[in-house]
Amino acid sequence: MHEISPEFLIGKIIALLALSILLIFFGLKLKMPAIVGFLVTGILVGQSGLELIDDQEQVEVLSELGVILLLFTIGLEFSIQNLIKIKRLVLMGGSLQMLAGVVIITPICMLLGFQWNQSVVWALLLTLSSTAIVLKIFQDRGEIDSAHGRGAFAVLIFQDLAVVPLMVLLPMLAGQKGGDPLWVMALKVIGVLGIVVVLAIWVVPRLMKFVAQTKSNELFMFTVALVCLGTAFLTDKAGLSLALGAFMAGMVLAGSPYAYQAISSVMPMRDIFTSLFFVSIGLKMNVGLLVQNPAQTVGLAVGIMLVNALATALAMRITGLTSRVAFLIGFSLCQIGEFAFVLVSKASELKLFEQNQIEMFLNVAVLTMAMTPLALALGRAISHRLADMAKPDIEGAKTEAENHAIVVGFGVAGQGVARACRLMKRQYAVIDMNPSSVKSFQKLGEPIIFGDAVNEHVLEHVGIHKAAMLVVSIPDPLATRRIIVQAKSMNPKLFILARTRFLLTKDILTRLGADAVVAEEFEAAIEVFDSVLSFYKVPEDERPHRLAEARTAGPVNFRDPTPPEAQDLSPLASLAKEPAPEGGG
Repeated sequence: MHEISPEFLIGKIIALLALSILLIFFGLKLKMPAIVGFLVTGILVGQSGLELIDDQEQVEVLSELGVILLLFTIGLEFSIQNLIKIKRLVLMGGSLQMLAGVVIITPICMLLGFQWNQSVVWALLLTLSSTAIVLKIFQDRGEIDSAHGRGAFAVLIFQDLAVVPLMVLLPMLAGQKGGDPLWVMALKVIGVLGIVVVLAIWVVPRLMKFVAQTKSNELFMFTVALVCLGTAFLTDKAGLSLALGAFMAGMVLAGSPYAYQAISSVMPMRDIFTSLFFVSIGLKMNVGLLVQNPAQTVGLAVGIMLVNALATALAMRITGLTSRVAFLIGFSLCQIGEFAFVLVSKASELKLFEQNQIEMFLNVAVLTMAMTPLALALGRAISHRLADMAKPDIEGAKTEAENHAIVVGFGVAGQGVARACRLMKRQYAVIDMNPSSVKSFQKLGEPIIFGDAVNEHVLEHVGIHKAAMLVVSIPDPLATRRIIVQAKSMNPKLFILARTRFLLTKDILTRLGADAVVAEEFEAAIEVFDSVLSFYKVPEDERPHRLAEARTAGPVNFRDPTPPEAQDLSPLASLAKEPAPEGGG
C-alpha cells in the first residue's frame, strides 16, 4: 500500500467533495438518498471514469474509518440491554436468514454450471447484507427503533459475527487446510466478548468518569477515540471484524452517562469518513464490463435482490414476525454487503473463482447497493399490500367491550395509558408485536393480543368500530401513519392520540386524522423548562402558569428543521399531503 501523501489528502479529497456535493444536490432534487450520490461519485472518479483516483487502497483505508465510526455511533445508541432484548432475533432470525439464502441460492448456482463448493460459496457471499448502507438509511429515517429496524439490525449482527467462521470455512470448501481450527476461533470470540464485558462493567465507566472530571473536551474526545479504535483493533486481532469491534465499543459506552457527549464528539468525523466508504464502493465498479453486458449485470442484480428479499422474509416469518414487517426486513437486506468483498478476495486467493467472475460479482454487488433505496420503496409498497391481503396473526381473545380505549404498542407509554384507564375504571385493549411481551402480559391478566395494527382485521378484533379512543405509541413513523388512516376510515368518530419523536411531524399526523399528537422532543423541552424554573426557585403556584405559557408560545427556538420522520417516506409520503388516501391506507 502506498503512503498517503499530502497531495492526495488535499487535492483528491477536494475533488471528491466537490463532485459529491454536485451529485447529492441533483439527487435531492430527484428525492434520492445521499448514498446514491456517493456511489456515483466513486464510479465517476475511478478508473472507469475520470481517473481522479489512481490508488484505490488509499481511499479504502480512510473509508474503513467511516464504517468503524458509523458502527460505533450506532452502538452508542444501542446498549447491551437492548441487544439482550433481541437475542432471539439475532440467533434465530440471523441463522434462518443465512440458511434460507444458502438453501435457495446453492441449487440455482449449480444449475448455472458451478461446482457444488463454488455454489455454496456464492450463496454465502450473496446472503451477506450491507450493515453500513441499511443502518445509515434507517438512521436517517428514524426507523432504527421500529419493528423492521430492530429485526434487520438483529440479522446484520448475526451476519457480521458469521464472517469469522466463514473465513475458516472457505479454505475447507476450496479443498485446502489453513488458518485456525474452529475451536480456536470460538475461544478467541469468547475471550474477546469476555474482555468487552469486563471493560463495560469495571474499566470504561471509571475511566470516563475520571476523564470527565478534568473538564477537558480534548482529553474526552481522545479517550472516546481510544475506546473505539482500541476495541476495534482488539476484535480484529481475534479474527473478528473492525466494524463489529467498534459496535461493541459503542455498546460499552452506551450504558454510561457520557454516551451523548461521545456521539457529539465523533459525529462530524463519522459523516465524512462514512461518505468515503460509499465512494470506495463505487470505485470497485467496472463500467466497461457493465457496458458490455448491461442486461446480464442488471438482470443478475435484480434477481439476487428478489431472491434475498424472499429468503429473508421467509426466515423472518418463521421467527414469528408479521408479513408486513418480514417483507420490509427482506427488501431492506436484499443487497450484497461490504463483508462479501472481503470474502470474495479470500475466495480469489484460494482460486475458487475466475477473474472475470469476480469482476462481474463486484459490478453486481455495487449495483445492488445503489438500488437499495429503490428496493426499499418497492418493499414498502409490496409489504403493505401483502399485509392487507394476508390473514393476520392474532393471538388473544376478541374484544367485546364498547367505548373502550385501544393501545397500540405496550412499552412505557402504552403501559401508562393502561394505568390511566384502570384508574378511571375504563376498559381497554392492547395490540403489540413482541411475542414474548404479549405472553408475559397475558399471564398477568392484561387484555393484550399479538398482531399488527396496520391490518384492519386486527383492529376489528379489538373492537375498533365500538372504541372511543385509539392511542398509537409505537416508534415506527410509517406504521403510525398507516394505523391512523386505517382506524379513522373504520371509525370516523374515534379519538386518536399519536406519539411521535419530532415536533414537525405533528402537523402531518394531524392531517392524516390524529386528534392529538404528543411530540417527544417538545415534551422533553417542557420538562427541561420546568426543571430550570425549579432550580431558580420559581414559586410552586407560579410554575403551572409559566408552563402553560411555554406550551402556548410553542417551541420556536428549538425545533429541528429536518427530522427524519418529516422526510420523504415513499411510497406513503403522499399521505402527509392528502386528508384521506385511496382505499383507506
